[in-house]
Amino acid sequence: MCLLFVFICRTTNGGGGGDGGFGGDPPPPVKAAFTATLPGGYNPYGQNEKIRYNRMLCTEAGYNHYTGIFTVGEGKAGNYLVSVTMMSGLVTAHTTLRKNGAIYVWLYTGNQYDMATQTVCMELEEGDTIWVQMNNKASSLFDVYNTFTAVRINGFDPSK
Repeated sequence: MCLLFVFICRTTNGGGGGDGGFGGDPPPPVKAAFTATLPGGYNPYGQNEKIRYNRMLCTEAGYNHYTGIFTVGEGKAGNYLVSVTMMSGLVTAHTTLRKNGAIYVWLYTGNQYDMATQTVCMELEEGDTIWVQMNNKASSLFDVYNTFTAVRINGFDPSK
């Protein structure tokens, strides 16, 4: 699954050139995409702690692996395809994808190496922030089976 997101990241932002049927060269695309994961086995998190995905697989956007927060940069407002995948190993886990602090979607896994994924389209404006947050006590996430991806699929002018 991770390779699919890296492929999307690289092809979406690579530009295709040509006139796209509009009678002239379109402006180059504004790159805004990332995929991050959690290496290293067992990763414990406290209740309400932001998940800090620290291995970057695609780094063309404003994701900060020290804070776990993606911030929409200048000129990068638009519709984003955002995906979160989680595995908690031998404990249950409840996480949320948050936009500017508000819960956008929930994820849950049981204690049998279950996995959960949420993929959503989010309208994000300049300065908006998104992150994944642990919501239950004494939980952990297990290794590289946890990913956080965002890809800008089109831009818009938020003033219109």
